[in-house]
Amino acid sequence: MRRFVWMLFTCAALAQAPNLSVTSGVAATSRAAWTRISVRGEPEDAWLTLQCIKTVEGVKQADIFFEVGQTPAFWMPYERQATEPPLPLTRLTFTFDAYKPMRREWVEVRNNQFLYNRPGAHSGNMEPVDFYLKFMGSTTTMTVFKDRDTSWSFPTRPLLKAMTEQELCKP
Repeated sequence: MRRFVWMLFTCAALAQAPNLSVTSGVAATSRAAWTRISVRGEPEDAWLTLQCIKTVEGVKQADIFFEVGQTPAFWMPYERQATEPPLPLTRLTFTFDAYKPMRREWVEVRNNQFLYNRPGAHSGNMEPVDFYLKFMGSTTTMTVFKDRDTSWSFPTRPLLKAMTEQELCKP
C-alpha cells in the first residue's frame, strides 16, 4: 500500500510538469529526509536528478545522477551493507556550456543509471556535488558523454529553479 501511495505521488508530480519531477520522503531505515528533483534531457529517455538528503543528525548532502532509457523511477536512498561487493565505477566526461570538459568517476548503480562518485578514500573525484551546482548556475546545459557517439544533454535552469523552492536543497 505504501509503495502504491508513493507511486501515485510520483505520477502526480510528473503530470504537473512533464519535463520536471519533484518527489520527497523519509527513508524508512535511516529516517533521513530526502528530496529528488529530476529534469528530462535529450534524448527524451534521459533524466538528470539532484537528490538532497538531510540525516537525522542534521547533516545535508547532495547527490547527482542520471538515468537513460526509463522514467525517473522512485527508489529510496540506498544504504549499502558492508558485506556487499562494490558497485562498478565508470569514467564519464561531462561539460557545461563554454567550460572545459571534465572526466570524473561515476558509479553504475544499476543498468544505465549513473551516480556521481562523492569524494573520499573510495573515489578518485575531488569535487563535491555542490561544486558543480555553481557551474549549473552560470550555464543553461549540462552534457554527459559516455563515448564519442553517445551523449546526453540536460537543461540546468529548471533544475536550479526547483532546487531553490525545496527546503532540503537550499544551500
